Amino acid sequence: MSFSAEDVKWMSKALRLAKKAAEKNEVPIAALLVGPEGLVSWAINTRERQQTPLGHAELFALHKASQKRHNWRLSDCTLYVTLEPCVMCAGAIQQARLKRVVYGASDPKGGAIESLYQVLNDSRLNHQVEVTAGVLAPECAALLQSFFQNRRDEHKASKTQKIFRDRTSVIVVHKNKILGFHAVDPTSQTPYFFVPGGGIEEGESSVVAAARECFEETGYKVRILEETAFERKYDFLWNGNIHACRTVFYVGVLDQEWSPPHKVEDATYHKGVEWLDVQRVPEIFGYNKDILWAVQKLLKTALKKSALR
Repeated sequence: MSFSAEDVKWMSKALRLAKKAAEKNEVPIAALLVGPEGLVSWAINTRERQQTPLGHAELFALHKASQKRHNWRLSDCTLYVTLEPCVMCAGAIQQARLKRVVYGASDPKGGAIESLYQVLNDSRLNHQVEVTAGVLAPECAALLQSFFQNRRDEHKASKTQKIFRDRTSVIVVHKNKILGFHAVDPTSQTPYFFVPGGGIEEGESSVVAAARECFEETGYKVRILEETAFERKYDFLWNGNIHACRTVFYVGVLDQEWSPPHKVEDATYHKGVEWLDVQRVPEIFGYNKDILWAVQKLLKTALKKSALR
């Protein structure tokens, strides 16, 4: 498909600006608003720097143009943006009564112009916008792909350079309730609910450590199902320090008759043992995505094994 020289000119400028966003550790997206008088405004993503979900390039370009013109209606303008706008930005474009939108790369996971939704051409709305898609699409897509690949590479590199503390944890379920204990961070006073677990002592296997930690922290004897081992690496902020953890999670089954929790003498941060409804897992372990992932994965295994007994 061929595009006009005018569209290629403005998208090339947007692409150069998007590269500046990448240099600032922002997702490399840029937007330009062009009117009859030429360039009216431009913006790049600022979501990370400003920590706001509103920090999309399109929104800032529209806002700056409206402030400059003292008018929220921008009906004689064309918006050039390097990535297909999302639902939020498409709504703002429609509200600004733009004449036209030109974008580069499609966004199959979040695009609201043509990929997932067709907000700007929905006849049920009181304004439709002309759309031109795919201008310098390969270049726009390559910039985004390179940015995210570099991020993944940096993340992998940082993990390999870390000194991890080897830990183990155990998921124990009884009658649709998960075993754990309440804890409070000594420094921040942040409340947590932890599954039993801790450091692996010298000479211990992770299986032995999991059973020992469970008994010390909850008072329950469990049998560890070794075949359920699931390892996760993650950072955890505790007592004012970030700890790099390499934790092996297991499913455990009670190795004794069930009895109500009793008081356990453990660390001062330990605030009591409890069996909580498994429906609350996303809520109570949402403080860390890697821990939540491990708990949810092994919870399915634990419930399945429980149903088979």
